This record gives sequence, structure tokens and C-alpha cells, in this order.
Amino acid sequence: MADDSDLYEVLGVHRTATTVEIKKAYHKAALSSHPDKFPPEERDEAEVRFKIVSQAYEILSDDSKRRDYDTYGMDAFNPRGSGGGGAGMSEEDFFQDFFGGGGGGGSGFRYRSAPSPPPRSSRRTEDALQTLPIALKFLYKGKTQKMSIERNIICATCKGTGAKSRAKPHKCAKCSGHGVVEGLRPIGNGLAIPIMTRCPICSGRGEIVNNKDKCKKCHGDRVVSESKILEVYVPPGSKEGDKIVFKGEADQEPGKETGSIIFTVHELPDPVFQRAGADLRATVKITLVEALCGFSRPVLDQLDGRALQVTVAPGTVVRPGDILLIRGEGMPIKGALHHSRRGDLYLDIEIEFPRDNWFLEHGELRKLEDLLSFPARETTATEAPDKKGHGSSAVVDDVEFKITRSAAEFGLNDGLGSGNGGEENDWEDEDTQEGGCRTQ
Repeated sequence: MADDSDLYEVLGVHRTATTVEIKKAYHKAALSSHPDKFPPEERDEAEVRFKIVSQAYEILSDDSKRRDYDTYGMDAFNPRGSGGGGAGMSEEDFFQDFFGGGGGGGSGFRYRSAPSPPPRSSRRTEDALQTLPIALKFLYKGKTQKMSIERNIICATCKGTGAKSRAKPHKCAKCSGHGVVEGLRPIGNGLAIPIMTRCPICSGRGEIVNNKDKCKKCHGDRVVSESKILEVYVPPGSKEGDKIVFKGEADQEPGKETGSIIFTVHELPDPVFQRAGADLRATVKITLVEALCGFSRPVLDQLDGRALQVTVAPGTVVRPGDILLIRGEGMPIKGALHHSRRGDLYLDIEIEFPRDNWFLEHGELRKLEDLLSFPARETTATEAPDKKGHGSSAVVDDVEFKITRSAAEFGLNDGLGSGNGGEENDWEDEDTQEGGCRTQ
């Protein structure tokens, strides 16, 4: 019988697997190894795996062939053997035939006599990726930023040959000018598949230049280093993750199309504004007098330097937690005509209360109470307690207390103050106060 390194392991099933299980395993293995799912440089390797999976399924899905395989192994399918365990084909011979190294024929199992070298590595140089940190104010206004880059360009002296003017490179004997050599990659259980790797002698070029014939400018490397300044334009409204592409500005290499330099925008945090898509949010502090009596003054500077003046009419009370919504003062919407379309600006109102003991005389406090119609409560109660001991009492106890700005100090964290179980509120508040706003 065959050992454990057999066709069952190729499909990843146990020897007792049913026909349905074998079929499911084959579909999964065939899908993951299909050559069309791989880049060109890996398709030869994938094609080998796909052929192995297909042949394993062809045998194990047929009850008669599977029974012969379970009894005699691959000898059952070798015309050189007797079908009963003669000197025939082992699992190793079966896979070796797939890779082109076997001796004789194999009843249709032979894949190819020898793997031909695949096309040279990608005909395009790799793209160069760079991060572009940008402050929010420049994403608001737009900016042109100069970036210094270092890249390889084809040597102008030897025109990319790596050799002196009258010297010529010769074909690499190791890879026969293909730039790649054949190797083996283990896939487990003593099996390996052929792969193509870059030739270590010519570094994948397929040609070699003798030391005495190398170009004095590039020393045979065929490329030289160059410094270059690129002007990177970041349009208004750009955001985190946006890409700015400079085609043909990556490293050059003889015989290949030049790749691109790709700048990825990284938005730096702003000390005043927070961004959510095209909308902006900021916190504005006003005094208690302004909250009660209204005001008209600049409240903050916009990202482009304009002062935004807000007018709250007298009689309109601004309360803690109110949000002022200013339409059209958010971020520009990228791609809009002349960047005329913008998001909105949300201003969280924070009211500054007077410090403790701010009044000079108790008479001033009384005047304020009278003005606001909040008379002081009598300190002596005349109501008698009810039968259960609740309500007012002729006996008054002084109790200690403290003022806190956070419910967390008292352990009240069950969504208190959030209005939605502790989740962040939506920015847009439909119940906003109408007011005036102008810029200067």
C-alpha cells in the first residue's frame, strides 16, 4: 500500500473520506490553486499544483481507480508494472513525472518534460510609496508642497548596458540569458514543486559584463542615483488616504516601463477643529452674561484665517450643551466647481460661569436674585412631617455637600448625561437656535 504521502493528502482528506467529501475538497483545492488567480510570475508554479490536484481527484473520485490505488498505490496505473505491485510507479515517480524529471511515460500523467523559463520578471518597475503629512488648514485651503526624492535613472554614459562604449555584455551561462533559474520549493511530506528565482550570478539581468569592461559612471549597475524636486499639489477638500500619483517618476531600469511615485495624504490633528467627512466641529466659550443676554462678536478664526462673528439676539438664551450650526463653513467638497460646495460647521457651546465668591457685597447678590426673579428660599420650614417621617420638619440638620462638574465622581456612569446610553451624539441637532453669523 502507499505511504501517508499520497493523493489523499494532496486533497487534504482522510483515507476514509466519502465521495462527497472528496468532491468538496477538490473544488476547494482547485479554486485556490487555479493559475488565473495568480500573477504571471507565479502561474507556472500554480499550474503544477492545479494539475496535481486534478489528477488526484480523477483517481480518488472513481471507485474502481480508488480501490486499485488503495491496494497497489501508483503501481496500479503504470503500464510498466503488472498492476499487482510489480516494479512500477511510486507516488514519488508520479509527482516526478509531473515535474518533468521522471524516466518513462506515465499513462497520461506526464505534465511536461521540463519546465520552460517563464517570462522575465515584471516589465514595469515597482511603484514608490510615500506618506505626505498635511495640516488640516492646508487641506482646507489647498497647498503646493515641494518634495525631494531620490531615485535610480538609466546611466546616460552607457545607456543602460553597464559596459564601456565598445564593450558588449555576454549572456549569463547560469540562466542562459533568461535572468531566472529553476529551483524547488518544498510543499510538505517530502514533496516539492519547481519555482523560478532570480539568477544569483547576473542578478536577473541575463547578461554579465566583465570587470574591465564595466562603465566607469555606473560601475556596471546600469543605473545611477538622481535627486529630484517634485511639486505636489494637494487640492482643497483632500482627506486622509487620498493618493496623488506621479506617473513614470519611480526608479528606472533598462528594458522596463517606469513605475509611479504615489503620495498618500496623512491628515495631521488640529488643535481647534475636528473633522468628520466634509463637516467641521469646534468648541466655543461664552460668558454667562452672553448666554443670558445675547452677544455679537467673533467667536473663532476659520482655517483660512477669517474671523467668524456670531450674533445671538437679546432674549435668546444659550444653554450648556447647545450646538450652533453654521451652514457652509465646513470643509470644501473635493471636485465641486470652484470648491463652492462646503460642509457645515458645528460649534459646541461651553459657558464660563463666574468663580466662587465673585460678588463684593451680599446686597449685590440680592439685586441679582431680584433681577432674575429667583428669590432666596426661607431657611425655616413650618410644615409638619407626615406620618412616615417624610417632608419638611421643624428640626433642620445641616448636611455636607460638594459641587462636582462630573457625575463620575459620584459613580453615576450609567449613560448619565449622554442621552443615548453613552454613545456619541450625532453632530447635527435639529433643535438648534437660529442666529446670525458673519465673517470678517
